[in-house]
Amino acid sequence: MFNQYPDKPMDAVVLNIEQFHSVNATHGWDFGDSVIRSIGKEIAAFIDGHGGIAGHAEADRFAIYCPHLDDYNNLFERLQNRLSNLLPNTLIRLRMGIMPWEEGVVPRQQIEHALIACSMARGRYKEHIVIFDGHIREREKTEQRLKQDLKTAISEKQFEVHYQPKFDIRSELTVLCGVEALVRWNHPELGMIPPSDFIPLFEKNGQISLIDQFVWDEVVNQIAEWKNKYGTTVPVSVNLSRIDVFDPALSDRLDSLIEKRKLNSDVLKLEVTESAYAENSDVIISVIENLHAKGYEIEMDDFGTGYSSLNLLSSMPIDVLKMDREFVKNIGRDAKDNKMIEVILNISKELNVPVIAEGVETEEQIQVLRKFGCEMVQGFYFSRPLTASEFEDTYLKDNHN
Repeated sequence: MFNQYPDKPMDAVVLNIEQFHSVNATHGWDFGDSVIRSIGKEIAAFIDGHGGIAGHAEADRFAIYCPHLDDYNNLFERLQNRLSNLLPNTLIRLRMGIMPWEEGVVPRQQIEHALIACSMARGRYKEHIVIFDGHIREREKTEQRLKQDLKTAISEKQFEVHYQPKFDIRSELTVLCGVEALVRWNHPELGMIPPSDFIPLFEKNGQISLIDQFVWDEVVNQIAEWKNKYGTTVPVSVNLSRIDVFDPALSDRLDSLIEKRKLNSDVLKLEVTESAYAENSDVIISVIENLHAKGYEIEMDDFGTGYSSLNLLSSMPIDVLKMDREFVKNIGRDAKDNKMIEVILNISKELNVPVIAEGVETEEQIQVLRKFGCEMVQGFYFSRPLTASEFEDTYLKDNHN
C-alpha cells in the first residue's frame, strides 16, 4: 500500500486494552480470547468502511494503518462501547496511540511511534488517546538518556528521598501519623526530575527495583537516625513494585535492612498498587502474607482504580487502603467521584481497614472526606513532600525540646 501510494496520507494507530490481564484472571482465558476476537471484528468492520489494513499484533494489542482521519474519537468510542458491552460490570478501558502521516516517515516508524504514544496513555484517568508529536519525540530522547544514566545516578546518590506527612483527621485537631517516602532525581545536568518522568519508565523496563532498593536503604537509615536523635520512631511507607514482589530475595533483603539498624519491621509500611494483585494473585498474596506475618504493614495503593474483586480484597492481609488521588481531585466537581469516595469508605468500614486519601489540597476536600468517615489524608493542604532535614525541623525538633 505504501509502495504503491507513497504520497497518500496514511495514519498508524495502536490500540491496547488497559489491564487486560485482570480480565483473564477474573473470567478465564477463553473469555479473554473471545473479547480479543470481538474487538478484532469491530476493527475489521472499521477497515471495511474506511480502508487500510489492521492486525492483532500480540496479546491485547492491535495495529491499524489507514487513510488519514482528523478525529479518532468516534473510532475510540465505537471500540470502547464494544468492550464495555462485553464487560458491563468491569471498568476496563482502551488506550489509543496515533502517529499521523508525516512525509518521509515509513509505515514501520509510524507504527513504532504510535506504540510509544499508546504506552504514554497507560494509566491516564481521562485521556485515553495520545497523538505522537514533537514533544513526545523529545521525551523519548530524554528517556533514553535517563536509562543510560540510572546506574551512575544510584552509585553517586543523585536520588533524593523526600517525606510527605500523613495526618489523622478524625478530630478537628489533626495529628501526624506517619510519612510516605517519595523519590526525586537530582540529575547533574537535567536538574530535578519528578518521579512521574522516570518511575513509569523504569517500571516498564524492569529496573525500578534498583531505585526501590536505594530508597529502602535510605529510609531505614533515616528512621534509625531520627530514633537515635529524638527517641521517636517515625513509620515510613515505601513502594513495593511488582518486580520486587517476584524477587525471591525480597523478604531477606528487607529483614537485613531492619536488623542491621536494630529496628522492628513495623517501621516500614509496604505499598503495593491495587492492580498488581490482578495477575498471579496467588503468588503475590503468598508473598504479602509472609511479609505481613513478619510484622511489615501492608498498604494497598491506588485503591478504587481497580481490578481486584472484593472477594480477593477480603482475603488479603491489608492494613491500609490508599484512595487514588483522582477521586479526591474531583471532589465538588464530579458527583460520581463523590459517590465513589463514599462507596470506597463504606467498603473499608466493612473490612475494618482504615483509608488514607492522597492528594488533598483544599478545605472542601477535607470536609467531604471527614463527612464520609475517612481516617487519614496526605497532600499539599497540610504539607508538600519535605527533605529529611525539613521534616526533622518541622515535626521532630520542637517535640524533642
